[in-house]
Amino acid sequence: MACGSEPGGERIGAAWRAILPAGLGLALLSQTALAAPLRLPSRPAQAPSFARACTIAPPEIQPLFTGGPAKPADSSEEADDDSDDDDNDEEDEDPPERGLVLPGSATCLAISGTVSAGMQRDSFRASRNGPPAPPAATSFPLSAAFRIATSHELASGLRVGTAFSFTLYSPVDGASDPSIDEATILVGPWTFGLDASRFSFWTGDEFIFSARVPSRTVGIIALELPLTESWTATLALEDPALGNTASSAPVPTGRRIPDTIGRLVYEQDGWTVHGALALREIPGTPARFGRAGIVGATYEGEALGHGWSLTAQLAGAIDGAPYLGSVLDARTVNRVLVASDATRGFSGVVSGRFEWTDELASNAYLSRYWLEVPLAGQIRGEVRIDRFAANLVWTPVEGFKAGIESSVAWAKIALTGREIPVGLAGRQISTQVFIERSF
Repeated sequence: MACGSEPGGERIGAAWRAILPAGLGLALLSQTALAAPLRLPSRPAQAPSFARACTIAPPEIQPLFTGGPAKPADSSEEADDDSDDDDNDEEDEDPPERGLVLPGSATCLAISGTVSAGMQRDSFRASRNGPPAPPAATSFPLSAAFRIATSHELASGLRVGTAFSFTLYSPVDGASDPSIDEATILVGPWTFGLDASRFSFWTGDEFIFSARVPSRTVGIIALELPLTESWTATLALEDPALGNTASSAPVPTGRRIPDTIGRLVYEQDGWTVHGALALREIPGTPARFGRAGIVGATYEGEALGHGWSLTAQLAGAIDGAPYLGSVLDARTVNRVLVASDATRGFSGVVSGRFEWTDELASNAYLSRYWLEVPLAGQIRGEVRIDRFAANLVWTPVEGFKAGIESSVAWAKIALTGREIPVGLAGRQISTQVFIERSF
């Protein structure tokens, strides 16, 4: 049926008949106006606006204690030497994120990501008193991580930034939940939001398992201040309950105050030294406080034209199990402990890297996790995990790498009265071939 046959259609048709002549008249008038020579006040021509390249780097904050008076201006040769030294320092440090300043904006926007795929073979052997071991299995893990960061410098010189990153994993048992790795707002030396704990030091970024397991994140408010050119102090309030609980130990309910972290970092001449203390509330009757401490160091050097690095870390805790071990250890312990357990223990790791060529490098690490768990009805409960892993990584071009990695883990879990999930206690050998593309 035609629109004009209905009352509503008649009204619309009448409106169009009224608007159409007016529109034609305005069009004719505009053409006449354009044809007529008009004298308008002259305006400077505006250059076309284009997106500009930019970088997002940590804010440069003046140290609280200066090392001495400013150096006088040197000759051109000395200045060139200084610039060469600065270039070398920049090559040693992590490069800043590259982004774009969009037209009409003063904010730098950077988008990056990593896609990792591979084939993994796992074999298990059960411990003597543990549950039966699962059969050997082959899987094809796939993960994709994305990060969006912004940076804006105010007229006062204060830099404000944001960062949001998440990781998608291949489905496990028919389900796959994304992991939020970071959601922060940076205002000068302050950080607010969701981020990695400031207590942590060695994270195993050189190994593919870091892309296979959700990162350990916490809700955080942190203040980071450089004390000198080499020393940086950090004070943070953290809440593990707000972070990614998939890879962290259980958090007691009813807590009144967040965890308190104090950290001191030294960086100079190839050395990075990290020391931190943590204090956390354990609700109960009576309430108690858990504490943890960590010392770690990394040295990067060069021998016979080959780059190498060595890292060592030692952490100890009383009622502070979440601060021990790697994300793999925390994921295992999370499945056998409850929040009210009293614990004491330590973890240690030694990790090394050697660059055979500019494109080929190998990494290896050895770690131990030990936790004592006093339980009613038994002298002592114990969790012990030993791990060894090594890989060979080929990086022919920037943003692409491929490699092979093998690891073996021995886990002993002696907790009377606790159900131990299949595959946790005993020995597990994993070998995986992987490729990774970053953009």
